[in-house]
Amino acid sequence: MASIGLFYGSNTGNTENVAYILKEEFDKILPGAVDVHNIGRSTPEDILRYNNIIIGIPTWNTGELQDDWDAFMPKFNSMDMNGKKVALFGLGDQNGYGFNFQDAVGIVADKVMERGAQVWGLWPTSGYQFEESKAREDEFFLGLAVDEVGQTEMTRGRIQNWVKAVKAEFGL
Repeated sequence: MASIGLFYGSNTGNTENVAYILKEEFDKILPGAVDVHNIGRSTPEDILRYNNIIIGIPTWNTGELQDDWDAFMPKFNSMDMNGKKVALFGLGDQNGYGFNFQDAVGIVADKVMERGAQVWGLWPTSGYQFEESKAREDEFFLGLAVDEVGQTEMTRGRIQNWVKAVKAEFGL
């Protein structure tokens, strides 16, 4: 078993694609460290097997959770995540949905913290243009913010920098 469990939900394939780019970047510095799982086929026990967890979720419509994460959310209520380190990444469209950019990251981050996990992998809000976000805490997002609509050219570099930071924060 790898040292990091990465769990994503994706309707269009964009979040899945970013999940595998993240795995690729981790493999460059920690070969075999990441197991990738689709949350739609995962159980709470699958997540709890790992002490280091990455969650990937897009924000849909006006601040809604992706379908598979929406279905999984009630399962968190029975999960003891004390001692777990969680890093999140989210996909969103800051130009089209600037009033709820990355909201799904904030919703899931709040839930995992409520269940006892520590959230790592904060990401600066500078370089983005948005009005509001449930994922914003001061000058940081509660995870990596990816905009494959308006800033595709920045995705790879952001992922590379975030992976290095999360590796250090996870103590790997």
